[in-house]
Amino acid sequence: MVFGLDLRTFRIFREAIHMTQAKLADLAGVTQSKVSTIESGQANPEVATLNALCAALDAELILVPRRIGGDVRRMVDRHLNRHVATVTPVMSVRDEVFIPDGDE
Repeated sequence: MVFGLDLRTFRIFREAIHMTQAKLADLAGVTQSKVSTIESGQANPEVATLNALCAALDAELILVPRRIGGDVRRMVDRHLNRHVATVTPVMSVRDEVFIPDGDE
């Protein structure tokens, strides 16, 4: 069983590079019906199949233990400049707005 992976994402990646299921299947060495079953989320593919699909899509499959999944997700978000702002209470407008005076 594949945990934490929505296999339908393969369709999004494939369509983003304008590739047909038949072409992906050919490059990955699987049947087109296997690609269709995986993209519909109805398959339980082996890791080797997932690696082959990823290689054909010029992507990489990375297995991350769940206990560190949140840490890895935060590192990826930082790397992709997807900063999630932490919500803190506003004490005053002065605390929220910093206007440099030219010396900094």
